[in-house]
Amino acid sequence: MSEPMKLYYFPLMAKGLGPALVAEFSGLPWVGPKDLGFTRDDWPKLKESGKCHFGQLPLLENGSVRVSQCLAIVNYMARLSGMEGATPEEFAMSQSLLAEGEDLYAAMQKFQPTVSVKLGDLGRDGMTRKGDREAFTKFWEEWVPDQMRKLDALVNGDQFTSTTTVGELYLWSMLHQMKLCQPSLFSGTDQLASFYTRLENDPKVQRVVTGKSSFGELNQYFVNPE
Repeated sequence: MSEPMKLYYFPLMAKGLGPALVAEFSGLPWVGPKDLGFTRDDWPKLKESGKCHFGQLPLLENGSVRVSQCLAIVNYMARLSGMEGATPEEFAMSQSLLAEGEDLYAAMQKFQPTVSVKLGDLGRDGMTRKGDREAFTKFWEEWVPDQMRKLDALVNGDQFTSTTTVGELYLWSMLHQMKLCQPSLFSGTDQLASFYTRLENDPKVQRVVTGKSSFGELNQYFVNPE
């Protein structure tokens, strides 16, 4: 049996939930932070090792192959496990969902507080500033509902693709984090709600979100304003 893939990240949803879900659904042997014994205290040493090409996590190791950047990691696992889509059209849909998931995450980073950055505060990069209360309100009242409607129009019943693809899982990982902040996220988008619920009830998803997978604990990253 080949050596399992190794996935390194912090105990946060953020950019950890998507790769953890893809790894769990892939059927490939893998170990995550919990079974690797990887903690925040180990991060400085790993960073100094040069294994993380861009000096950040997540990191995936598969033998001598090291993959940095979240989208590259999930696409790499999808390529190995056949989760890219059954047809060229489904591949395109899956990749579109990946891109949309990144857009949702980037917008949340701009307008939604996190466990370490409040509204109006400078981000950890010391350059970007989190949006204020007015921008936060407009984000949830205008921008988010528009994105949800656009996604809803693409759902066929309760799925975007005929088989579970990397794009579906990555999108779900971002929708889940948004729904934790706004429980009424899917108001008026019934098909998107059905998609979310279908995956939410999948045993593999439950194994990951409850911390029972090899990844271990996944704490909430985005939080509501105080």
